[in-house]
Amino acid sequence: MKTIEKIKGLFTKLVDFGVDPDLPYLELRKAKLMNVIVFSITAILLFFMVLNLAIENYFLAISDVVLFVLVCVPSWYLQYKRHYRANLALITSAFFIYTTIVTILMYDVDRQTEHILIAVSIMPVFLFEGFWKNLMFMFFPISFFTIKFVTMYDMYGHIEIHTIHLIYAITFLIVYVIASYFKGNMLHFYAQLLQSNKTKDKLFRIISHDIRNPFSSLLGSSDLQMKYLDPLNIDKLTRTSVIINSASKKIYDLTQTLLEWSQTQAETFVVRKEKTDLTELVKQVVDFCGISSRPKEIELVFNPEEQIVLNCDNVMTQIALRNIIMNAIKFSHRNSSVEIRVARNMGRVKIDVADSGIGMSEENMRDLFDDTVIQSNYGTEKERGTGLGLMISKELLDKQGGGITVASEKGKGSVFTIILPAD
Repeated sequence: MKTIEKIKGLFTKLVDFGVDPDLPYLELRKAKLMNVIVFSITAILLFFMVLNLAIENYFLAISDVVLFVLVCVPSWYLQYKRHYRANLALITSAFFIYTTIVTILMYDVDRQTEHILIAVSIMPVFLFEGFWKNLMFMFFPISFFTIKFVTMYDMYGHIEIHTIHLIYAITFLIVYVIASYFKGNMLHFYAQLLQSNKTKDKLFRIISHDIRNPFSSLLGSSDLQMKYLDPLNIDKLTRTSVIINSASKKIYDLTQTLLEWSQTQAETFVVRKEKTDLTELVKQVVDFCGISSRPKEIELVFNPEEQIVLNCDNVMTQIALRNIIMNAIKFSHRNSSVEIRVARNMGRVKIDVADSGIGMSEENMRDLFDDTVIQSNYGTEKERGTGLGLMISKELLDKQGGGITVASEKGKGSVFTIILPAD
């Protein structure tokens, strides 16, 4: 067991050789994969060098030594210096360049060394991205068929296309398709994992930052209320009751927002479109939000000019619109108004929510829908939220094939526009 552990430890050290642990995850995997390739090549070269010397094939033995000196040693140096891109180009190109030169200069029909190119053509699929992946992969079949046709011409004086050549081409294609699919699947899983981690981090930040404060008020006020019960101090009991009620509402609102947001993150959260009277839907949401606007004496103005019916997800649309109107109320001044307008426009339906509140800067607008930035600012009367309302609205509208835009000027209010497909 100790021997196995030592071998595993040695292998781990070789894989981690020259690898910067602070590299992004995908780059880290590539750097480690390069070490696996290079150290595997080193072991194979040493084996074939001994084998070629034993069978007195000195040309190939010397070529093994040359490859070791010109590829393995420089690769170790580049990896040690953390020049990963240069090392990537070196080890990828070495395969088809070396194999082409060796087999053309001294072709061994019994060994057919060029067939290794079929197997190792998987490398550029995992080590490169986009255009470079396709370009580097193409060098492998090009080198392979160059070797085949050059040696055929040297041996027979002419070149013929046989069925086996089509099989070789299909084999390269299979390697490319399977490796690309596997890599794409792996990247998709990694993206989901990354998003899950972001979601988790975001949730923890909200819980630690926004929910802790109202809970502290709730617990502190309830402790005081228990003290005031014995002497029956009505004034102080009333004040603490108001604080407890306010804190409870904040906790409820925060919890409701978090539940809505967590639903949008779930893979099972699907769009269920149905024929909906959008005018009536907006009216219901406006009436509901009026409960929150009345304490600030903010008038919600909605005077529809026509009845609009379209296919949309009723629940998603209500949540999105409610969040946007509540956001407008939060940043509007007392005794002001928020206007809601609905209209058809070029095959789409737009819902404008316009306020004359504090507005926002261009910088704030740029970060408004960035899921890596949580903007949780105080309202005009110190209202506090999670900063997730607009993010939830955007995700719900995006899922329906719609969207959301904003126009704002600091000190002059904002106009948020919900866009829904009309068909």
